[in-house]
Amino acid sequence: MITTKYVSIDEFLSTNYTYTDFFLLKSSEKEYRVCLNFSNIKKFKNMTDIKEILHPDEHKYFETLKFSRRINSYLLGRYSAKKAISELTGEDSIKKILIKNGVFNQPIVVCDSYSNIHVSLTHSDDLAAAVAFSDMLVLGIDIEKVSQQINRGVEVEITQNEKGLAYSIPYSYECFLLMIWTIKESISKTLKTGFTIPLNILEVSSIEALEGYFISTFKNFPQYISISFVVEDYVCSITYPKNVEIDIDISRIMSGLHKVISAELVGASAELVGASTEYEGACKNRIEPI
Repeated sequence: MITTKYVSIDEFLSTNYTYTDFFLLKSSEKEYRVCLNFSNIKKFKNMTDIKEILHPDEHKYFETLKFSRRINSYLLGRYSAKKAISELTGEDSIKKILIKNGVFNQPIVVCDSYSNIHVSLTHSDDLAAAVAFSDMLVLGIDIEKVSQQINRGVEVEITQNEKGLAYSIPYSYECFLLMIWTIKESISKTLKTGFTIPLNILEVSSIEALEGYFISTFKNFPQYISISFVVEDYVCSITYPKNVEIDIDISRIMSGLHKVISAELVGASAELVGASTEYEGACKNRIEPI
């Protein structure tokens, strides 16, 4: 039975929340566990607390950071990624987990107790998300909050064929644009290139609306598919190989993410069930494409 953990963030953080769950990817030969974390962190309490999160090598880099936005995003991303890795490996001390940057700034996991672990991470404002998985798999995750600034940049980048997909989802045009963006960013992380390649190469060829979530395919990468869902003002997409079967409880995960965003629970541990299609936020009202 798949269990869900929803707990208040560790004692060294204040007024923050985290949610960890997992889903399965099944090939013809093996079943793989993928651990997922969402963390909503308003602020880190003090430097002592930060040292409890960061590996010594990470702390050296952290001390070189000058701008508060980069400092917060670095801590937020590292924390969420390490929570997902900890859930996957059983490593209780997240300080022992080192996340380095690869040549394209992709995260590289170094953990003395465990090897062959990969992670994909993302953050938007005070919210971070991460997936941890075996090196037998390739995955990417992205989460973004609906905003006019992002949408203006996204509309310039999407193709005419992608604009024609706007009617595939029952949300606003702004929400559609953001979904396209998260889908593209998640596959760029799967490919480990990031946005170092022309975005039209990552063109989305189809979006299918299912029960509370969406499945997308790619024009140039038919070996991958993406699963997307909307919670409040956020859109999240996860890209994974098409030749595996996914076993995921989207309703439960959406419910957990909603609670993290709204910080409804404090210090509770519970199994979360039930549909979450009511959590549409800014994406609720449909606006036709320009």
